[in-house]
Amino acid sequence: MALARLFRMALRQGVVRGGARPESRPLSCFGGACHVCGINGVVRLQGRSDGVPLEALIRRMNDALAHRGPDGDGAFIDEARVGLGHRRLSILDLSDAGNQPMFNEDRSLALVFNGEIYNYLELMPELKAAGHVFRSQSDSEVILHAYEQWGAECVRRFNGMWAFALWDRRAQQLFVSRDRFGVKPFYFHQSPQAFSFSSEPAGLKAAGCMNGQANLTKLHAYLAYGYRISDGDTFFDGVQELLPGHSGVLNAAGQFRSWPHWELPQRGSQAAPPPAERAEAYRALLTDAVRLRFRSDVPVALLQSGGLDSSAICATVNDAIDAGHLAQTDVTAFTAVYPGQPQDESAAVKDLMATCGHVRSVLLTPGGKSLSTGMEDFVRRMQEPVASSTSFVHQQLMAAIRQQGIKVVINGQGADEALAGYGRYIVGYRLLDLLQTRPAAALNEARAMQRLMGMGFTQLAMQTAKAMLGRRAASAYRARYVERASTVLDGAFHASHHGRLPEVTMQRGGANLRHHLRSQLLSFGFNQILHYEDQSSMSESVEIRSPFIDYRLMEFAFSLPDDALFSGGITKRVLREAFAHRLPASILHNHNKIGFATPFDRWMREPSSRAMVAALVHSPEFRSRRIWNADRLAKTLLDPQAAARGFPVWRFMNAEIWMRQQGIVNA
Repeated sequence: MALARLFRMALRQGVVRGGARPESRPLSCFGGACHVCGINGVVRLQGRSDGVPLEALIRRMNDALAHRGPDGDGAFIDEARVGLGHRRLSILDLSDAGNQPMFNEDRSLALVFNGEIYNYLELMPELKAAGHVFRSQSDSEVILHAYEQWGAECVRRFNGMWAFALWDRRAQQLFVSRDRFGVKPFYFHQSPQAFSFSSEPAGLKAAGCMNGQANLTKLHAYLAYGYRISDGDTFFDGVQELLPGHSGVLNAAGQFRSWPHWELPQRGSQAAPPPAERAEAYRALLTDAVRLRFRSDVPVALLQSGGLDSSAICATVNDAIDAGHLAQTDVTAFTAVYPGQPQDESAAVKDLMATCGHVRSVLLTPGGKSLSTGMEDFVRRMQEPVASSTSFVHQQLMAAIRQQGIKVVINGQGADEALAGYGRYIVGYRLLDLLQTRPAAALNEARAMQRLMGMGFTQLAMQTAKAMLGRRAASAYRARYVERASTVLDGAFHASHHGRLPEVTMQRGGANLRHHLRSQLLSFGFNQILHYEDQSSMSESVEIRSPFIDYRLMEFAFSLPDDALFSGGITKRVLREAFAHRLPASILHNHNKIGFATPFDRWMREPSSRAMVAALVHSPEFRSRRIWNADRLAKTLLDPQAAARGFPVWRFMNAEIWMRQQGIVNA
């Protein structure tokens, strides 16, 4: 009993050291557990050490991620070779029972976990039938027993968002995994001395893994084209991220190998329901995805816009409450509004709320911090450059929501990428497919696009030409002649990196729309949205859940023919049909919404913003950069109309501040 008390005391203090201990111990968690937080770890290779005690190193890493988990931290040290760290944000089981690291019965497995396994209650009966004994109702314990039962293949059975590391003491190996779409981050660094990982670059920086060097190919793709390619590299030289949908093992010899545990199905590999059943089937899947994401011991709120996706979720939540299918009987929906601005969506939200009696609408106007007062802090929170000012507003929205005591919010992310949203940017791929397969239908489709989306035939022709060019050529054209970003870059820098952009070529036989959607979802666009949303929300200790990212919905969408996604000038057809008799016409028939927009052009004309830009471009740091032509770029940034003319002012400001904060010396 005395030894057990000492062990519990060590858990409360956050450190469990390796060494002598009884072979069998109770699990460290006895109830549901919260895991949307931060994880860290170091495995020292071949007994090598840099002289810093492992316990101190894990503490530093945990401290760097305190914002991700303000409700507690824990650490596990195994024989001065392996250290695991965890920061906790309490959402399920608010008691100390939810602390991590977590262990199996004989302590041969140690787990740190960031995320949620939404279907953990459904997996428990199968594991119990196989002989596993549960001492809690937590998804962490489900991971442990699932690994014991199925090994590395266990992740194929999970429905959720996750990044976790599991130290297998018997095999002396580290098993790691990341969810199918990379909602939860997993950064890592490997040297001859150690394999280190963290939920954020800040954790690795605290472990001494940064060398002051930027990944210049990554930085070029961002500045020239606005991309954060999902290829395993990060903006930091030597720091990688485990790819979405991948697992990996660091074996006893210190060799790391990763592999895909899931892949998005190819077109035609899954049978789609009959046309008359598709809308209802999709709505049923969405309803179940929402139900799973309402599992929480703290109130769940909604992020609400005037768009179709978040409105479909709001209506689903309201109707589930009506039917008695959710334990939570009233829900708050937060909306960012800009009164008097074109981006304001309060009228559409008001129409929706008139049909949702269980949802309380709260309108917020993010603006507590101007660019001049908030940009430095924002870039520090993001830790890597982000694509647009949308992320700046998103972070302020998260701060406002957290101030109201909310820890969990649900959003509509993912529907546009799977269901062919953002119509203005994909019309060319749809028309190209029709020209290749049904030329007679292309003219009727173009007319419908003109009527519903307000696009002229010249615009449609240009978008079709873009689809024919391929990603590299289209991106190069936009960078030089539309945004003009490449014209201010150093010539040698641009020449040495522009050819490294991954190519997405024109497809034959009418596969261009689907090929583009796959590339956006897996490589070009979606990962940068998920990156800023995770950093933004977790910097304010808020968890985001996204029902549309449920892999069942994604696989369903990619089983459908293109006509079910985009036809007659109408995008996201299956979703509109699923809610045709439920949503207001102002939302259902809005074909021009392009996502969460901000009045960035106006902000850049404000005196405080102009002063901030002037200070940046006249600084010695800016003038000494080797990646751009400082005189030409300064002239462009000092023009108060540059953003309105389409120049990516945000990206260059963001990059300069990021390089200063991170001490980048090779740019």
